[in-house]
Amino acid sequence: MKNESSGLVFDIQRYTLHDGPGIRTMIFLQGCPLHCFWCHSPDSQSFVGQLAVMPILCVGVEDCGECLKVCKQKALNKTKPTYSKILKKDITAISLDRNLCSECGDCAKVCYPKALYFTSKSMCVDEVMKIVEKDRLYYEKTGGGITISGGEPMVQNLFAYELLKESKYRGLHTALDTSGCVDWGKYEPLLPYVDLFLYDLKIIDDEKSSKFIGVSSSVILHNLFNIAEKKIPIQIRVPVIPSINDDDENLKTISRICKKLGDSLDKVQLLPYHKLGTSKYERIGLEYKMPPVDPPSKFEMQRIKNLFERDGHNVIVG
Repeated sequence: MKNESSGLVFDIQRYTLHDGPGIRTMIFLQGCPLHCFWCHSPDSQSFVGQLAVMPILCVGVEDCGECLKVCKQKALNKTKPTYSKILKKDITAISLDRNLCSECGDCAKVCYPKALYFTSKSMCVDEVMKIVEKDRLYYEKTGGGITISGGEPMVQNLFAYELLKESKYRGLHTALDTSGCVDWGKYEPLLPYVDLFLYDLKIIDDEKSSKFIGVSSSVILHNLFNIAEKKIPIQIRVPVIPSINDDDENLKTISRICKKLGDSLDKVQLLPYHKLGTSKYERIGLEYKMPPVDPPSKFEMQRIKNLFERDGHNVIVG
């Protein structure tokens, strides 16, 4: 079934194992209205995508320099010669002045080593499904399928709808990974095409939620209970962020909310904080707002796991 609907795709990952049942293909859509202090994918937040810079991949203007030729805004400059650990020699790399950059993406198009790249790509449904179909045998053998994620996939709700609908038409299991932060009206049309919701619950207190993730928790809870009323399976995902949401009051409140979901609750997934995305902030010129904290220990994650299990929940960590 030909489908020309298109959207901005941040990334596509094949063979994922922890984002729904079986082996899956994850489709990450560009854009997110949240600004979580600990976000490990800040390059997915912009609604239109951003120009990112990885100077370590630059081969130097001596051997390339194509980006300087196409930059109409003169936002790219030469750096002082520095030693390249990859090329094993001194090179004159490039730097980006974001005050001058229009993010047209012309430089990324000619940068073959990908020292400059754009964080999103426009794709139609058929282009995405062509990649998804490569692993149909794995889905059939393991009960896997497709998971739509982000960013926040519901900022592109129409594209997410078309992807989910097409996937169900092809007989695939579908999951939607969402933080629940958009109006309920955007979710309703998708419900017949979602087999599983992967639903983030981060902070329940309204004031702390607004401070650390950028929105009130009220709309998130409203959408969660509406989904539960539709009897669609829900896997609650709780990122465990030291000093921000790992206090017992917040965790016990989340556990009580999970109990209210009744038979719709599939499991609770605890996701320990990590620092793997910090380098991405520098690539796109953003500040990492998270205060310096260590990831939770295995002992602490087990303690939190026990807290949820005492309320009768099926819990997985990581």
